Amino acid sequence: MRLRALFLIAAAGCWLAWPQAAGAAVLIEAQKGGRPLQLVVDRGRQRVLLRSGGAETLVDLAAGLIYVRGQGGAVSRAHAYFRPGHGEPAPYRVERFGPGPMVAGNGSTYHVLFDEERVCAEAMVSGWMAPFVDPAVRAIALLEQLGGPPPDDACAAIPFTTYAAAGWPLMSGKADQPTFVTTRIRFDYEPAPGELSPPATFRGVAAEELAALIGLAPS
Repeated sequence: MRLRALFLIAAAGCWLAWPQAAGAAVLIEAQKGGRPLQLVVDRGRQRVLLRSGGAETLVDLAAGLIYVRGQGGAVSRAHAYFRPGHGEPAPYRVERFGPGPMVAGNGSTYHVLFDEERVCAEAMVSGWMAPFVDPAVRAIALLEQLGGPPPDDACAAIPFTTYAAAGWPLMSGKADQPTFVTTRIRFDYEPAPGELSPPATFRGVAAEELAALIGLAPS
């Protein structure tokens, strides 16, 4: 029994360590608000590279810096820090209702999001992914915070952190009209040299000026 227990512990440790192979990052491809979104997540350095709508955004969570490269190639940099819970217009409640479908080759659990007793949205969530993709959740939430105050209707623009409360949202929004869909996810992505490095040249701007360049509003 002791040998079997040690074997199970070792096997579990190997499984948990697998997505963190040396030099590897997590690659996530998705559709957010109908637009393609690609994220490269370096969990060790707490950096996330987002590509969407022709813009390329590097979020350095550890340093509190955001770099945005526009379509013309010019880079803007601003200071901004992720503030948990910032901007959420209502105390949402997320309840699990059972197993969900396979999304991007991964199993999910089905969650319903409520504003008090009103159903706002649904989410197909992968709980085990949460620790490995947490920087991506915080990076998206940080960029959403730059978009200004949310609308009065709590169901109109739900913060990404709400969808991700129970794990990575493989699909969220409405089942027949999702606002976020994960199409591919890899844990063995090898970033190109310098892909996750801050640009050498940039212009400093206020964080609010980056919102129009990024275009990532809550959904």
